[in-house]
Amino acid sequence: MKFGIFFLCEQPPWQPQAAAYRDAIDQAVYADALGFDAVWIAEHHFSEYGIVPDVAVLAAALAQRVRRMRIGTAVSILPFTHPIRAAESFAMVDVLSDGRLDFGVGRGYQPVEFAGFGLSMAEARERFDESLEMIRRAWTEESLTFTGKFYQARDVRVVPKPVQTPHPPIWMAAVSPESFEQAARQGYRLLSAPSITPPALMRQSYQRYRQVWLESGHRPEDLEVPALHFTYVGDTEPRARREPEQCVMWYFRTFARLIASDRPDAASPDYRFYARARQHLEGIDYPRLYDDVLLFGDIERVIDRIQFMRDELGVTYLLSWMNFGGLEGDLARDSIRRFAEKVIPRFR
Repeated sequence: MKFGIFFLCEQPPWQPQAAAYRDAIDQAVYADALGFDAVWIAEHHFSEYGIVPDVAVLAAALAQRVRRMRIGTAVSILPFTHPIRAAESFAMVDVLSDGRLDFGVGRGYQPVEFAGFGLSMAEARERFDESLEMIRRAWTEESLTFTGKFYQARDVRVVPKPVQTPHPPIWMAAVSPESFEQAARQGYRLLSAPSITPPALMRQSYQRYRQVWLESGHRPEDLEVPALHFTYVGDTEPRARREPEQCVMWYFRTFARLIASDRPDAASPDYRFYARARQHLEGIDYPRLYDDVLLFGDIERVIDRIQFMRDELGVTYLLSWMNFGGLEGDLARDSIRRFAEKVIPRFR
């Protein structure tokens, strides 16, 4: 298995904004030294849920501090940036990191973000598809001419080009069963978050992704099945249950608020899954989260949960979200260390 560490850079009331960036970079450097495979970071806008509006900036900063790990975006929200600009920025990150970029992309899901940019959620999938095609062509063609519904270009020469050929690996965020199939058909690696998905549906979606990947003629050895999980390894099981409770509950309450909306376009077919996700999260309490959703516990409990994910769900790559909701720095570092020293070796 592979192991990455993920940062959203939230800003709860008890965390200064500068600390969110500083802790993410410092803990990424620590994880690099401890043997994690990659660091992943996310783009969000207009709320304390995540304060990385330009994910390429943070990726470039990490490229100068993290010497070995790959650097992934989970995700860059394509409808919010002109694709030529995105192609330039992320090619530059690939150059600065000596070819370590994993380009994770998504179409966005928070109504407040689409409202802030004056965009319709009903157009998000079309914008996403058009943007990703344009980025790939900008990276692989000497001069780009493109005519789409939303974007146009004529004889545009995008420089620099990425170090990786033909381009950095593309990972696609998938929540609905339809998006799992789309990623597999196009040969994109997967970014998924089982914490907001009922377990039975998650199992079904993973199985379908593997099936469509192979049916589409992609190489079996390139198949990767990642899962993003809140992760906390405590010194004891009671401490692992108690110490992160405030921070993780702040996250889930904030998330539930942000995906709720009365906007008509938020009810479009492409976003109907989020209505089910809201229902899944309604009334959820910490004991149920701890028992059924969170990868929290002492060392042995965490190992048992990962074994289940590997053996029963086919997960090959765990993205551990270890600094969530402004978790106090020493607690996060201790958890990262325990995970690297006691958990990861059991799966390599």
